[in-house]
Amino acid sequence: MRALKIFAVILLLLVLVPVLVLTLFGGPIARSVVGAVNERMQTEIRTETYDVSFWSTFPNLSVGMRKVQVAGSDGSELLAADRIDFLLDLGSLFGKIRVEEVVISGGQLQVLIDVDGNSNYQLAGYTVQGAYTEIPDTPEEPTEFAIREAIFQDMAVLYRDEQLGIDLKGHIDGITFSGDFAAEQYLLATEGSLFVDYLDQEGERYVYHQQLDFGAKTTVNNAEQRYTLAPLQVSVGKLDLSVVGDLIYTTEGMQTDLRLESGSGSLADVIALVPPAYAGSLRELETRGELALSATVTGNWSPTAYPRIEGKLNFTDGRVGSPRVNLGARDLNLRATFTYLEGPRGGVQSFAIDELTGKFRSQPFSLQLLVEDVDNPRIDLRADGAFALETLPAFLGEAAISDGDGFLRLDGFAISGLYDDMLRPRRMGNVRAGGRVTFEDGELTVNGRDLSFPSGSLELRNNEMELTDLAFSGPGTELRFTGRATNLIPVLFADSLNSNDAQLLFDARLIGETLDLDRLLSLAGPSETEETEAAQLGTTEDLVARSTEQRTRVSALLNGKFDARIEEWNYEEIEGKDFIGQLVFQPGKMNVAGVTEAMGGKLELDGAADLTKNGQLTGRIAGTEVDVKEFFTQGENFAQDVLTADNLSGTMDTRIWVEAAFDEAGEFDFDALKVKAGLSIRDGELVDFEMLENFAFALKSGDLERVRFTKLENYFEIVDQTLYLPAMFIQSSALNMEISGSHSFDQQLEYYTKVNAGQAIANKIARHDEELEVLPQRRGWFNLYYTIKGPLEDFRVERDKRGVKRAFERSLYRRNRVKTFLNEQFGDAGDPLVEFEPLEGEE
Repeated sequence: MRALKIFAVILLLLVLVPVLVLTLFGGPIARSVVGAVNERMQTEIRTETYDVSFWSTFPNLSVGMRKVQVAGSDGSELLAADRIDFLLDLGSLFGKIRVEEVVISGGQLQVLIDVDGNSNYQLAGYTVQGAYTEIPDTPEEPTEFAIREAIFQDMAVLYRDEQLGIDLKGHIDGITFSGDFAAEQYLLATEGSLFVDYLDQEGERYVYHQQLDFGAKTTVNNAEQRYTLAPLQVSVGKLDLSVVGDLIYTTEGMQTDLRLESGSGSLADVIALVPPAYAGSLRELETRGELALSATVTGNWSPTAYPRIEGKLNFTDGRVGSPRVNLGARDLNLRATFTYLEGPRGGVQSFAIDELTGKFRSQPFSLQLLVEDVDNPRIDLRADGAFALETLPAFLGEAAISDGDGFLRLDGFAISGLYDDMLRPRRMGNVRAGGRVTFEDGELTVNGRDLSFPSGSLELRNNEMELTDLAFSGPGTELRFTGRATNLIPVLFADSLNSNDAQLLFDARLIGETLDLDRLLSLAGPSETEETEAAQLGTTEDLVARSTEQRTRVSALLNGKFDARIEEWNYEEIEGKDFIGQLVFQPGKMNVAGVTEAMGGKLELDGAADLTKNGQLTGRIAGTEVDVKEFFTQGENFAQDVLTADNLSGTMDTRIWVEAAFDEAGEFDFDALKVKAGLSIRDGELVDFEMLENFAFALKSGDLERVRFTKLENYFEIVDQTLYLPAMFIQSSALNMEISGSHSFDQQLEYYTKVNAGQAIANKIARHDEELEVLPQRRGWFNLYYTIKGPLEDFRVERDKRGVKRAFERSLYRRNRVKTFLNEQFGDAGDPLVEFEPLEGEE
């Protein structure tokens, strides 16, 4: 029993003593820990709350701090952690504090290096004040400070090096550091994983959305700022890299002496490390094959210099696939080297694809590339063989081209010269280029439309290109191109702003069986799927803006002409044949001039289109022997339904000047539409024209069905969404009259008419003329004056002699103005109209 009591007392002491110690001395212990860290790190730690626990970490003691901020040596925020937990030896309850482990979780770690190479984690000799609750003074008695292990968990990380222009953002899943951090020199063991959102250098993105797993043994020499890797193991996907060597930070940059080796992984993992701006959709490729990579990186890395890179990459017996298409790329062999070439002005970094061979769809190809001096590249590219067009979607990514078939065959294709010269047309004389490109049963799907290039060839002779019989087939279109051009290479390399003013200068022939203009122009715009998705998301304006920007960019690159002969063409409902003329392109503009048969007659066309943002159109059309019914049918009745193709027949001569535009949404802008025209219709008829019912007092029932007229001549104008008709004389089989007025696009009518009353009465009581002989123009005793006003559905007909006369006088000014304008545009000789004799009679 006595032994039992003694055991109980001992057990009670073991339980109560730690509790009493934590109760009485927990605060001082926590303050000692914080003070010890402050003393050794020489920077201020701020925390909202802290606690001490024993049982959860038995047999060790734990000190936890919440909402912690640690200032950097430059006054910036080095660390903002949700929690920091220090693990202490149990002896810290009875003696000196010994910090063995720290776990930092949540929040953000921000590491900054200024332009002079000073980092914000150089904590010795600094004390930075903060805004958080102040920790009590550090105890006078010294505290042991030996951290065996430091762990970072679930933290955002930012790294900015202004000296080297590096900017990194990522997330630490878990990283463990161990070593004697307080020592001047120690062995640092590191293991963990980091997800890199992005890593930029000098504004260029090199790593994007990559998971890095790593482990390292690094000798750290704080006095010399030297880090010796022995080794650093990094895994990216299936690519395992081993890095050994030294990094030394200096005021001028970072001295490097590194060796990299890898004998595992895939080419896709290597491509994943290529900057996204260069790799593009290559990052999506899936590869199989044997990969070997080795390299050395030596020299100073500073804002003005890069280290030397020497190395080689071999990829053998490879295959390449894509989630987009079945590439069919087999038997790939790639041999690439990185070299540092010495020269009279110093060394330059170079890169070469010494060999790239393989097969696309069982067709062999080969390619060699040398890029000498990556800062001012001199490019030497050579390629031969067949390249499958089906592969384009895989290499172009989310582009307009979604499918392909057939081949581009390259024979002796070569380009050599400075990249800077290739960008500038004036310096293309320094570039050498040659070879032939042949299309073999080529097919592409662009914006959901199928295009084909069944045959044709392109030959390069330095800065000149010759196109021979290139066949093109698209929606409703069959064309062939032959001609010459210059500046093809600067145009292909032009940036989005065309900052080097590159223009494709060309002179070519275009021969076509069919040309569907509206469907062909739609190739440059969004697909139907994109339009539907944009309408659902409410982003139609953004989609149109992107399409307009693309059209503007492409049109700014074109400067030349096509001599064109096209058998059949159409634009929406307008159809023509036997077009002979020219298509002339200038930066941002296109002019069309020629003659064609259309609408039963002959049209002479001379128009210009502004292909930039607003898409303005201006044009002149002179028509002879045009079928009026077809004119109204193909013109879709010109946005009105009072006088339609069903009401008219006859033969017309006309001169029309048009100015039109499209709004920001890509829709036709009726507010901007301006038209001035003169027309003369011969041997015409009006059939079932409902407006004639308002003159039933002067017409027999038979006259209301068909009215024949000898000639109808006038000028008219469209402006402000309104058709203006100056005073004109109509001599018909039913009624002779003068008429003027206006008709708005929203169907508001305002017409003024003058009728020879005596002739009308005589015609009313006479028998209906089945032959529809035109009534003679005859002097009468008196005339009747009517106005027709109001909406189309409910217009009013009223007598108003004074109002009609004033309207006729006003309209003569408009008529003469339109006539003068058309004579200036077309010349007096082209005027198809003659002056008409107005009706006369007693008032």
